[in-house]
Amino acid sequence: MLPKALPSVTTTPASQDLPAPDASSTACPACLLSSRQPSLETFYSFTLHACPHCGLRYWEPRNLPDSGWYERMYHGRDVRLMPLEAGHRLFLRDPKAPRGGSLLDIGCGTGNFLVAAQKARYTVTGTELDPSAARFATQKCGLPRVLSFTLAQFVEQFPEEKFDLVTFFEVLEHQSDPFPFLANARSCLRPGGCIALSVPNRRRWRVGLDPIDYPPNHFLRWDAPSLKRFLEQGGFEILTMYEQRAGISYTAQMINVFLRTGISRAVVPDLPPVFRDTIQEKGDWDMQASLRDPSARRRLFDALSRFKFLACFPLAVLWMPVVRLRGYRDAFLYCLARKKD
Repeated sequence: MLPKALPSVTTTPASQDLPAPDASSTACPACLLSSRQPSLETFYSFTLHACPHCGLRYWEPRNLPDSGWYERMYHGRDVRLMPLEAGHRLFLRDPKAPRGGSLLDIGCGTGNFLVAAQKARYTVTGTELDPSAARFATQKCGLPRVLSFTLAQFVEQFPEEKFDLVTFFEVLEHQSDPFPFLANARSCLRPGGCIALSVPNRRRWRVGLDPIDYPPNHFLRWDAPSLKRFLEQGGFEILTMYEQRAGISYTAQMINVFLRTGISRAVVPDLPPVFRDTIQEKGDWDMQASLRDPSARRRLFDALSRFKFLACFPLAVLWMPVVRLRGYRDAFLYCLARKKD
């Protein structure tokens, strides 16, 4: 059963602590209103802005990488079927979600969610920008239809095809211009059809910098009010909006980040950095070295990292009363919404 949903969400509280406007001006990509305010953060050539109207935080400039970049970024996920993510599980047990029917999953990765949806009696189609992941979904998972398309390309190729459900888990935060993306998703729905999605929750508990939450991987930082306003403005009625509370696994992850020891790197000092840790670096780094596997040194590094993470679980159990008392949130924000006709 789906955990208790959020109470009625309003759009005003998110902007109360935002900085006052200054002379610079950018248009918010979610509410499309002019938002004149100083940047909150600078990261290489990118600047982070906060919209005082809807609460979205967004990076400028927003130039999407090509498919080759995503293939390098998520290298290695086509080795085995990945476990379901939080958004997937929340959707599959959401009592308000339609049961069965045709489903289009945008950014389906290696097809783990499509496999589960197919078992739940949905007729599934997927799109995936990473060609290696798309091949894994069709060849290893036996999924009948996974296309290496963007959503815009799918709409252009199959303008008459309509679905009961369109899903996009951990996809919206990557978009440079979310309104055309949402309009394309809406155009794929039959009357009364639904979308289901998840995004990283901007209000989640964090204890350190997360490199994959920065450009050119993530451009948009959503919370419940900004997501609700965006979807309603795009022609949807919210059915479920749910923020996860931080659990033991997420608490262990945060303790692991906080207790950086450097032991793994000290044991294997000359190991090339992984691509995820260098995605914002300027210039040309040795991507092939970053992607090369597994020598014994890499396996040792990975084993030490896993051991440290597992060692954080007893600490997480002890820390849980404080986590609950302070209302810390987990990483994901889930939403189910119905198309208004």
